[in-house]
Parts: sequence; structure tokens; C-alpha cells
Amino acid sequence: MATQLAVDSHARYFRICLNGLPRQMTSLDAARMTFVQLCLVGLAALGKLDEVCSAEDKRQMIEWIYAQQVLGDGTELNAAYCGFRGGSLFGPHDLCDYVPANSANVAGTYSALCALLLLGDDLSRVDKPAIVEALRCLQQDSGCFAPHPGTTERDPRFIYCACAISAILDDWSGVDKDAAVEYIVSCCNPDGGMTQAPFQESHGGHLYCCVSSLALMGRLDAIPDRQRTLKWALQRQNGGYQGRVNKPADSCYSFWVGAAVELLGGHDLVDAAQVSAFLVQCETRFGGIAKFPDEFPDPLHAALGIVGFTFCNPDGFPRMSPTLLLPESLAHRLGIKAAKTTSG
Repeated sequence: MATQLAVDSHARYFRICLNGLPRQMTSLDAARMTFVQLCLVGLAALGKLDEVCSAEDKRQMIEWIYAQQVLGDGTELNAAYCGFRGGSLFGPHDLCDYVPANSANVAGTYSALCALLLLGDDLSRVDKPAIVEALRCLQQDSGCFAPHPGTTERDPRFIYCACAISAILDDWSGVDKDAAVEYIVSCCNPDGGMTQAPFQESHGGHLYCCVSSLALMGRLDAIPDRQRTLKWALQRQNGGYQGRVNKPADSCYSFWVGAAVELLGGHDLVDAAQVSAFLVQCETRFGGIAKFPDEFPDPLHAALGIVGFTFCNPDGFPRMSPTLLLPESLAHRLGIKAAKTTSG
């Protein structure tokens, strides 16, 4: 069975997605910022970003991203709403009185910052103090983060976004690291896995968010039993990686679980041939990678599947940072700390 990716087909797929997503994804338009980031990540992992996106393409995307920025105005009322919106669903935010339309969220802010860096922007127009203050407002007493004001939703996904934002901006003053670490440790299960909240089921996505957050904070030593956590992650190999016990392999977990394995030092213990073969089975004839074989692709599974493939096949692809979803060369050139894998 071939274990080489159809690089050119995937590059065309991401180009198409950047121009416009299919109508079946209309309901996800509020998360357009994340899809832009994922398409750029996929192209960067393939080494095709500069080939596919012209200077004018990049300029237009940069301007669209900055148009979603909610700036600080110095008032307490505005403080928690600053950063980047998830998209332009409600039109220009400065022309809309609907408060949720003018609210940034930590996921949108993380995606925007990553996308800007991938597009070659220097972040000089980013309102960094306002973003840092918003993080400070959104961290809960538990140490976890809410994605935006007015919601009860909070889990390690948003801890990860806050940590990645802080690393990119090189300003951790908006994050109480000790409180965040304490919450993450409370999500560690006896089986070695990590969870959305204490006493819930171990899950590969939350494992990644917890482990990567700890890596960005320089606190991987806080994991109660690192070898047991690595064992839980390695046991998710079932051809490809599964996200939970007794679930089928799913292409996106080649990143979520695969990146955690990289950060925990388990690279040499992965059956790279099996993971690669599964991802090739999930490729489609018109480009992109699907969740499962013989299904339709989407930008999330395509980008994360490709990054997971590069972990297993580092030769011939740009090395991607498992903590930040950026090329390691870019992260290092920008001086972003904690961007390098720990597994060599």
C-alpha cells in the first residue's frame, strides 16, 4: 500500500477552501477564522504555502483578519471582549450593535495570530495589551478559561488557546500559570489520560490541549505519571489514532494524540507505517483528507491529518511545531519559546 501523500492534490484542495467552502459547511461560518488557519497550516506542512498563495492573496487575507479585531477602548466594559472574532458572519463589527457580534473569543484570537504569522505579518497592528487583559478577565477561579464573556463553557481547549496566545505574544501576564496547571492536573485520570473536566472520560483532544499547555508553560513535570500518560496515548494506535477507548481510528487524532506523543518523548515508539497508511486511506481523489476512509474531506481533518503524517514521515516535509501548529523554523525565527518538540 502506498504511504505517500498526494501533495499537489491536497494543495489544490486548500486553495479551493480558501476561496470558498462548500454549502454543507455554511453552519460553520462563524468559525471561518479557524478554517483559514487550518488551510494555511495544511499548506505550510506540505511546503506549498508560498506556491499556492500569492503576495496579493496574502495581503487580502491579512486585511480580512485585521478587520475582525476588536480593539481595546480603555474601559472595563470592553476589556473581556478584545482580540479577534471567529469570522465576519455579522458584517463589520464596528457597524453592529449586537454585542456577541463584537465579541472576540480566545479560539478566534489564537487562530488569527497563527494565520497572520503564516502569512508573513509582523503582528504590528495587533492590540497586544488588550488581548493580554482579555485573557486575564477570562481566566476562571478554577484556573480554566472561558472562550468569551457570558458563557459557562470552559475546558482545556481554552487553556491551550490562552497559552498559545501568550507564547506568540511573549507576554504571560494574562495567565495565572499555577492556577492553570492545577486545573490541568485535576483533569488527569488514573488511566493516564486527560479529560475535559475532572472525573470525565479520557479524551485524545483534551490530552493534547493539556500536554501542549503544560509544554508551553514549561511545566510538563506537573503530569502525575508521565510514562502512564505516554502509554495511554500510544495505546490509542489502532491503525491510525483513535480519540477514546473503543472508538475507531480518526485522521485528526494523528495530530491531537500524535503531537502529545511527540511532546512526551514517544516518537520512536509510534508505528509510523500504520499511522501513515491509515491517513493515505483517508485521502480523497479530489484532494483533502477525510475523518474516515471513503468519506468527504474537510479542512480540519485534512490539515491535522497532514501534520500528523509529517510527524511520522519527517523527511521531505517542513518540521511542524507540535505545540503551536506553526513550522518550527518560523517559530524559532520569531523567537517564540517552547515551539520545539522534545523528541528530537
